[in-house]
Amino acid sequence: MKLYKLGGVLLLSLILVGCGNTNSSKQSSNNESKTDMQNSSSTTSSSDSQQSATSTSGADNAQSDSQSYDFTSLTKYLAQKLPDTLLPQSSGLGETSRNVHIRYNGNANNSSIYYSLGNNALALNDAGIKGEIPYAVLAKRTYASSSEAQSHLDYTAASEIKGLPKVDLGHSIVGHMQSGAGQQYISWNEGNWSISVHGSPVNNTTPKKLAVSSVNMFENYALPAPNTQGVVKFNVGSSYQVITWQNGSVVYRLRANDPAVAIRMAASMK
Repeated sequence: MKLYKLGGVLLLSLILVGCGNTNSSKQSSNNESKTDMQNSSSTTSSSDSQQSATSTSGADNAQSDSQSYDFTSLTKYLAQKLPDTLLPQSSGLGETSRNVHIRYNGNANNSSIYYSLGNNALALNDAGIKGEIPYAVLAKRTYASSSEAQSHLDYTAASEIKGLPKVDLGHSIVGHMQSGAGQQYISWNEGNWSISVHGSPVNNTTPKKLAVSSVNMFENYALPAPNTQGVVKFNVGSSYQVITWQNGSVVYRLRANDPAVAIRMAASMK
């Protein structure tokens, strides 16, 4: 009977020890499981953070690109497309809330560049620009020789207008007036430039006021120095204002809807 009790005690002890080991194993397994979940959660969180950072960086880059479509940036892009081409570094405009758009066609030898205005900042040659009316157009044409290029300028020598009536334009500049058939021209020469302003007294668009204001602007804005000749033709009450000059075998022709805009753009070219 004592042996039976002793055997029962031993058996009970073994059962209790086995249960204890099982609980300990379960607890250890649970702890390892919790650790794995925490590690997984930490890895997932780190991955999510990296993905979020990447997305944010991409958005910043996109925003930076959209903000780079200002006049200066567009001009730099254009210079890469048209190497060895003189370009205006100024839009020629005063303060404006609108964005300058630029599109072009051609190549480094012969090109046409169109400047227009829009509400949104757009990339160079954006499809949305084509229908806009440009406020200025710059054309570059390359000829076989300097003499051929010169033949494409409508230059008036000082000797051709010397005998016409004089007009004081200020800053020691004297213009010469030619009238006929209801039209009136004031012409003068400065350096290698021949300049004329056209108006019509019949239409109350006499040229003297624009001629005087042009002389004043030339005192503050130096036009490019042509290798041989340059021509300025302004028209009162018109959107057709043209500055043309020769640079070796190349002729640049800038047309704008406003004389002051044309002068500022031409003077900034480099």
